[in-house]
Amino acid sequence: MDGFLWGEYPAGFRYYGKGIPVPTPDPGRVRTRHKPGHATNATASPTGEVLSPAGFADDEDYDAPDIEEQNEALATKKGNVRPDLQTRPSWMIWTMSHWDYTVIPNYWEYARKYTLCDAFYSSLTGPSQPNHLYTVAAQSGGLVDNIGQGDLQIYSFPSIIELLGKANITWTYYTGNPVPIQTLWNPLPGFKQYAAGYDLNSHLSTTAKFYQDIKSGTLPQVSWLIPSKGVSEHAPENIQAGMWYVTKLVNAVMQSNYWQSCAIVIMWDDYGGFYDHVTPRLVDEYGYGFRVPAIIISPYALSGQVVHTTYDLTSPLKLLETKFQLSALTGRDGASNSMLECFDFSQAPLAPDIITENTKLDFSDMASR
Repeated sequence: MDGFLWGEYPAGFRYYGKGIPVPTPDPGRVRTRHKPGHATNATASPTGEVLSPAGFADDEDYDAPDIEEQNEALATKKGNVRPDLQTRPSWMIWTMSHWDYTVIPNYWEYARKYTLCDAFYSSLTGPSQPNHLYTVAAQSGGLVDNIGQGDLQIYSFPSIIELLGKANITWTYYTGNPVPIQTLWNPLPGFKQYAAGYDLNSHLSTTAKFYQDIKSGTLPQVSWLIPSKGVSEHAPENIQAGMWYVTKLVNAVMQSNYWQSCAIVIMWDDYGGFYDHVTPRLVDEYGYGFRVPAIIISPYALSGQVVHTTYDLTSPLKLLETKFQLSALTGRDGASNSMLECFDFSQAPLAPDIITENTKLDFSDMASR
């Protein structure tokens, strides 16, 4: 818990991280199939991240040249720390910062009108790829790092695909990519081999299709919405752009007939390198990871309340399993709290809180706190 500053960049981890044990993926559950022409002689970075053939760390935002340039400036070559890495990078000051209602007012508005969960954790002490696996499978097969974009990962363990398919529950995984493909943020194509005979592609779509399904009244019973890079709020992207992406999605639901019976869970896949003073509870060798924000929006969400129950990225799975009477995928989601603590189904339904760029949000009561 005292390593946020030195752990933020590869050179810091190389110096301070010696001897820290890192689990490895279970080869029986996670395999890599190299794509033709993709380099297979990559090495590992000090954090376990796969380095490019040039020796640079590939960021989660695989199509973002600005981040790739930043990683190139921070990476190590041939195991030696470059002289320009002896001083702390200037952007590291953001590690000890936070965003308040003056920067992300829409999230603050949702939190005070609906429900905020202040004990919600990422499932694994690691980055996006393994944590996204937890959101659909309640495990990562022992994977703790981002393997990368160039290869296809094959996951040989059960996922939500089987649970919802066998129960005839309609669902779609919407992503911000023009074509729904396997990425660090969309692991489902990697389960195709395990879910043989299941038409997985029919359940993968785009964010644009989500808006179409809302308008046509064909929204499935369960939806995941995964952003594109530019609205992901992944550093150094504009966090306000991400806020408005989420707001427009929420507005679309609130302005439809689906609002009357919906439950929206807004969450982040990992802590993004930002400092947090709350030590995660250790439930196994993988997690929990650090706290992440979570907001529950629904006509039946507790209004203006903070729920202190412990949750992680498998808790929405437990909510689905409870709602549709499904079995648990692993011990992790089986032991998770179901998030029903965030709802009161006997209350008068809450009104939608539609926020646009012309909405005047009053936080004068916050200024004196």
